[in-house]
Amino acid sequence: MKHLILLLVTFATLSCSQSDSGLLPNGLVGTWQLISYCKPTSSSTCTPITVPADKGVFISFDNRGQFNESYQNTKPIEYSFLGCGGGSFTIEGDSLRIRAVCMSSINGQLIRMVSVTNSQLILNPSGTSEYVFSKR
Repeated sequence: MKHLILLLVTFATLSCSQSDSGLLPNGLVGTWQLISYCKPTSSSTCTPITVPADKGVFISFDNRGQFNESYQNTKPIEYSFLGCGGGSFTIEGDSLRIRAVCMSSINGQLIRMVSVTNSQLILNPSGTSEYVFSKR
């Protein structure tokens, strides 16, 4: 009986430690509000756009690799980061691999993280446009 209890305790301990190994301990976790971005006008230029104070574009990242995109007083087409809700993400070096339900590829989209601080996130999804987010 002691061996059975020891086996169950060992299995439970390993199960708990394995489920926590998927956590992403980084400064990316949290909710970010889009402040401005540079809308591409050609392969090398873009037009700066500031999101008005009465509109909100938010992206939230959790520590299990899930993200959600949401909007307040606007439509996704006007100020979208991805424009299709949520999905999963992984960190690959200095980039995020975003996999959303609206994407046609199971590989998702690789987006370069220009910088991440406690208060600001800058992403560059296309090479010419930077999305500047502020931590909420």
